Amino acid sequence: MAFDIDIGFATLAGRKDVNEDFCAAMLPKPGQQGMGSIVAIADGVSTGGMGQEAAQTTVTSLVRDYYGTPETWDTTVALDRIIGAQNAWLAGLNRRRHPALGLTTLTALVLRGQSYALAHVGDTRAYLLREGRMTQLTTDHVMDHPDLRHQLLRCVGAEDRLVMDYTQGDLQLGDVFVLLSDGVHNVMSDKKLQALASADAPPNVEGQAQRISRQMVDAAIAAGTPDNATALVVRVLGLLDATLDDENRRALTLPVPGKLRVGDSLDGLTVTAPVADNGVNVLLSSQVECPRPERR
Repeated sequence: MAFDIDIGFATLAGRKDVNEDFCAAMLPKPGQQGMGSIVAIADGVSTGGMGQEAAQTTVTSLVRDYYGTPETWDTTVALDRIIGAQNAWLAGLNRRRHPALGLTTLTALVLRGQSYALAHVGDTRAYLLREGRMTQLTTDHVMDHPDLRHQLLRCVGAEDRLVMDYTQGDLQLGDVFVLLSDGVHNVMSDKKLQALASADAPPNVEGQAQRISRQMVDAAIAAGTPDNATALVVRVLGLLDATLDDENRRALTLPVPGKLRVGDSLDGLTVTAPVADNGVNVLLSSQVECPRPERR
């Protein structure tokens, strides 16, 4: 089955005069299919005065420059290099034009092979709907107080050094990723978001992601959100065969076996004798388990 995704987005200014949210998606060009696809959403900080500029330049540079990184790089390394460079540029610009600051949140998602990689800072969010269950994949970087939830602890452009959150996981056929600005998730319950993301439709029909994203934004506006409202939805309709990177990442999640002794078996090998033991490392000899022939 070919790698196939359905992408949709919607964004509205709501009660505000200016829409400082921004989102974008980029698909690979011929010959770059191994890089996968990237989507991103950002919410410019309105109190800075240049939030719209910060959100647009951050998302645009990320989705475009991602395909200029070496294909051999781990996805999180590529994202970190690009976001770090954008943050350094924006932070330097902010120092020269204070107090007209340009700050933004950022949540980016790369679907590559049979895995996903997520980069996040601020209070935009990413959710995953899998087998009927909605899970929030990101953590809001805001003040831990009901009256100060709008105060960001981390964002792009605030400091010379930016600490991003990175998450990686397996992709499954039928997965639905939802990226939202706080203008949507602040006024809608997780139950409501799950209901909209789970809207009945044939699994292989394109255009469903666009309908879901528009319904989420419209619902946020109807709920009286005071902020810009943006939703970006990605549905996984088909997967490629697993890549070497996919297998290596899965291998890293395997449990570490306990101390092996003569007679123990692991992955089809049976320990036959100890060879060396320096108190830290143990070297054992083993042989492949072979079924005994049946007597006739």
